[in-house]
Amino acid sequence: MSFLNILKADELGGVLEKYLEPVQFPKNTCIMHQGDKGEGCYIIDEGTVRLEVRNTETDTDSVIGFLEPIVFVGEFSLIDNKPREATAYAHTDVKARYFSKQSYDEICKKYPRIALTIATTMGQNLIEKLRVANDKVAGYIFAGDVDQDTNEIVARATKALKQFASWTQEKVDALLGEIAQAIADNAEQLAADTVAETKMGIVADKVTKIRFASLDVCQAISGRPAAGYLSDKEARVHDIACPVGVVFGLIPVTNPVSTIVFKTLICLKGRNSLILSCHRDALGVGKKTCDIIRGVLEKHGAPVDLVQPVLKRSSRQKTVMFMNHPGVSMILATGGSSMVKAAYSSGTPAIGVGSGNAPVLICGDADSAKAAQNVIKSKSFDNGVICGSENNLVVVAKVRDEFIHHLEANGAAVLTADEKNRFTPMTFDVDTGTLKRELVGKSAQHIADRAGIRKDKDIRLIAVPVRADELKGPYAREKLAPILSLFTVEDEEAGLQLCKRILENQGLGHTAVIYTQNRELMKKFGQEIDASRLLVNVPASYGCVGIGSGLTPSFTLGCGTFGHTSTTDNVTYTHLLNIKRLSQCF
Repeated sequence: MSFLNILKADELGGVLEKYLEPVQFPKNTCIMHQGDKGEGCYIIDEGTVRLEVRNTETDTDSVIGFLEPIVFVGEFSLIDNKPREATAYAHTDVKARYFSKQSYDEICKKYPRIALTIATTMGQNLIEKLRVANDKVAGYIFAGDVDQDTNEIVARATKALKQFASWTQEKVDALLGEIAQAIADNAEQLAADTVAETKMGIVADKVTKIRFASLDVCQAISGRPAAGYLSDKEARVHDIACPVGVVFGLIPVTNPVSTIVFKTLICLKGRNSLILSCHRDALGVGKKTCDIIRGVLEKHGAPVDLVQPVLKRSSRQKTVMFMNHPGVSMILATGGSSMVKAAYSSGTPAIGVGSGNAPVLICGDADSAKAAQNVIKSKSFDNGVICGSENNLVVVAKVRDEFIHHLEANGAAVLTADEKNRFTPMTFDVDTGTLKRELVGKSAQHIADRAGIRKDKDIRLIAVPVRADELKGPYAREKLAPILSLFTVEDEEAGLQLCKRILENQGLGHTAVIYTQNRELMKKFGQEIDASRLLVNVPASYGCVGIGSGLTPSFTLGCGTFGHTSTTDNVTYTHLLNIKRLSQCF
């Protein structure tokens, strides 16, 4: 409801219209920003407005709702003069009218009847919004109403699951092989589409990830039993595998295509069905990837609804509907910690991941040249968006100069104190201490140029020297860009302790790296560091997902109870099986 529909024509035309300023906002334009001083409100005439709250997690959806004509946006400012509580974007092209606080105050003085009507209508709008908000809270806490679209998607997934149950292992493996090949064949275009849509990463590196997530993952699981009797016929206890059921998979904006094909392969290997919810900023390439997969399913005579993308506009409430749906058997939560926590809190069994923030201990006996090459190769890969990538260099003092020399020789910019002072406020959010969202997945050269950092050659990586007492600042947190903190320690024992403190700050259970030739030091690192993936002389971005490290190929990396998740494993198809055990005695 709007007061424009209530006031008499003479009052509207003669008084109010002169206080309303017509405005237009193209799609995705910011209308008002969270935290800004509220000096007026807008009345939506045409289009849809999207509301988001500030969010420091790249892969957690920040959308809290949508507003349609004819309602107010930002009307709180006319009443309480407090900062904006949310950011409003034009979700479509929007036509609106702006009504300033100054105009409202003037109307209150000159035209009290009109002012009363405005106040009454705003009160009605606020009450309606409060009811909607209460419904959302109830949805989070009590798994409230589920819309028809969600019910239909789950019903189709359940039906497809039953039709797929009788497929032989040979038929399933043949299907998976063709899905993997189809995605690999389209890797270049899918990678280009991903970078264009998400504005993150490097096309060539995404091609590498997509091909690994399709061909290498498929090869790793092909031929391995995933249904029926798994154990030897002579065994007393027989293991019998069956599907977990309908799986709901969250897809991150940082690695959408590779995560989609990975989750598809491991789900179908266990004869499960999969519903995919892509981050809002990757919906286009997500749908394109799913269309390729569904085309292969149709070609093989498999139910196409074994893999379904959620196509309608995303929000946290929509995600919660799927998480709480009784027809969903398992959640594969790859994304921000808030969404992972919501998955574990939903009551539906879940496998989630945690934040990365890998420390890298460069020991006194390390091959400094090789370590520097690996770090730059790894952290610059896809502009640093892999969560298991290096984030903090911890360098023993006696090799510091040599290591920095090799860093710079291979394209790193090691900042001076003055450069750091300029760089920090340009790169990190002052309020949250996290990397500014617009810099996630951007190149080191782009970030350096923005901060006015100039070097003689192209910059592949930015290393920022920091002190141990800066652990609570932005540099000891996850940085999804080619940026590394560089700590200096007296010896390996001090380095080990600092690595522990870094992980306690963020990243417990995920990944840690050590460069050493000393096997005893390597074993001590493995024993004392609480990380699920402990890499020795290995580039982390590659090693954590199983490239060249011997670890299970995976794009869902558990962090165990260290990181408040359910497994330390690199998740694969075996995590998506129910194993029954038949114990016999004659």
